[in-house]
Amino acid sequence: MPLYEFSCSRCGPFDVRCGMQDAAATAPCPSCAQPAQRRYRVGAGGPAGGVLRDAGRADRARFDRARTGAPVVTGPPTGRRLPHPGGHRH
Repeated sequence: MPLYEFSCSRCGPFDVRCGMQDAAATAPCPSCAQPAQRRYRVGAGGPAGGVLRDAGRADRARFDRARTGAPVVTGPPTGRRLPHPGGHRH
C-alpha cells in the first residue's frame, strides 16, 4: 500500500497508508481530527536528495556496494604491465 503525506495546519505533517482508490485530497488529522490537505511530492524511485542527489550511476553503484559490504576496491589491476619509457612522448 502506498504511503501518502498530509499536512495539518495546526499539528503539522503526518502519513496515511491506504490503497490508491481510497486516497483523497484531504484526511482527518489523527491528533485534532481537523481536515488536512494532502501534500504532493516528486521523487518516487530513487534517492532524490542527500549526498547522492547529483551522483552518477557509477557513484550510486559504488555506494550500494559499500552499504551492502561488498568490496569496493578489489586490489591492484591484474595483467601484464606495459613498459614505461622515460619521458613523455606525445
